Amino acid sequence: METSGWEKVFECDRTHVLDVLRGFLQEVMQLAVDKGYITLEEKEEFICPAFASSTDAVVLGK
Repeated sequence: METSGWEKVFECDRTHVLDVLRGFLQEVMQLAVDKGYITLEEKEEFICPAFASSTDAVVLGK
């Protein structure tokens, strides 16, 4: 398959992108709690790594 021959390059502020992703994760997990799919404790355990400051370097390094 051929590509169209053009490419868009976007530059994003890393901190802003991570904040938006964390907010989305928080909202999705809260919906799961509200609907009874998981407990509040399970939510907190799952999202805890996303809010650890050392996680940024690990995620972005991959």
